[in-house]
Amino acid sequence: MSEFSNYAINNIYGTLEFYNGSVIIMKDLAESPSDPDFNSLGSSEYTIAFVDEVSEIGSKAIEVLSSRLRWKIHETFKVPKLLMTTNPCLGWVRDRFVLDENLEPVVPAQYHRYVPFSVYDNPDAAFRQIYEASLNKIKDPATKARLLYGNWCFVKSNDVAAYKSFNGDKHLVSGLKEKVYDPFKPLILSFDFNVFPHMTCSVVQIDYTNKNVYFLEEILGKPKEKQNNTPQLAKAIQEKLLKEKHIGGVVITGDPAGTARSTQTEEGINNFIIIENAFKNGVLSSTVKLLSKQPPQKTRLEWINELFEGKDGWTIYIDMRCRKLTEDLIYQTTNEDGTKNKAKVTDAETGMKFEKYGHCSDTLDYVLCTFLSDSWGKYQRGGTNIPTITTSIITPNFTY
Repeated sequence: MSEFSNYAINNIYGTLEFYNGSVIIMKDLAESPSDPDFNSLGSSEYTIAFVDEVSEIGSKAIEVLSSRLRWKIHETFKVPKLLMTTNPCLGWVRDRFVLDENLEPVVPAQYHRYVPFSVYDNPDAAFRQIYEASLNKIKDPATKARLLYGNWCFVKSNDVAAYKSFNGDKHLVSGLKEKVYDPFKPLILSFDFNVFPHMTCSVVQIDYTNKNVYFLEEILGKPKEKQNNTPQLAKAIQEKLLKEKHIGGVVITGDPAGTARSTQTEEGINNFIIIENAFKNGVLSSTVKLLSKQPPQKTRLEWINELFEGKDGWTIYIDMRCRKLTEDLIYQTTNEDGTKNKAKVTDAETGMKFEKYGHCSDTLDYVLCTFLSDSWGKYQRGGTNIPTITTSIITPNFTY
């Protein structure tokens, strides 16, 4: 903060002064009938403004604040002039910073930034619970998803959507892991090895008796944590499960392409060997169970949509905190042929292009095709199961 002279943040009163003389000036920009033109700002000048709780202020307040911003010439190329953060709200915020009247993404003015956030980014657990509970009254899944995930770019499912039968009201459950997780039963870890923007692991348990599939959580190997590679992500998951005292064993599955004889970091050793080795000692005994090849996308999507509708008596439940999986299911670009193709976006920091939300839904596909093989086989081949590869015999404690 030492490089900047002034900051403005709304809704908090007071000032903070640093040892080098830099000052954070906190202003309230909420609309006031007694000061409609915000004359209370006077002739103040600020270097940068961070605006929080945007839903409580109006467009005019932002215009006035922006007119008070002045640059230090040598820093203009470094920092944003105006940084907006908000859970999405109607009206001027959306029109100016998010989507225009044609629902096309808005390009903010130079040096302006808009940062949407999810309710799950709020560190106040009590607030999150109250907020989620209040959203349960909303029947429209699109509105609920926008308010939960802070993203206005919502695509409603239609007859050609890849996951047209996914229904947030039915399939998303708040606090699912706390309700159904059993540490004495095996966990299925489903991996996708696309390493940018992250590697993905979905954590799943299946109740074969009641025909319920539980997606308990997602674990993402992110570049910033240097976990977007198989060895480090496997190690992190192993440590996590030991800390949580999981003793029911682990079944590893995922993209069959992970059996290729090289990984991002180790030549000649495939991804599943690395993962299995990370879990082979102690209580986290593991086995690998894979499809012999990638299941055909169009056919598996047709079958999975029927599963979402209750085919063969199955019900799929997803913990609402599986944020990227949920976003991937909801925000798929819908093509006429029903494929899962998504437009690529460019990472602002690295300049690399990648598919938004990663490949989280692929981990769902692998679990369902591999572990509901009776239903999948009947659907695809008239009752003949898809062959699977198992690296070791599944012992009795892994019998579902």
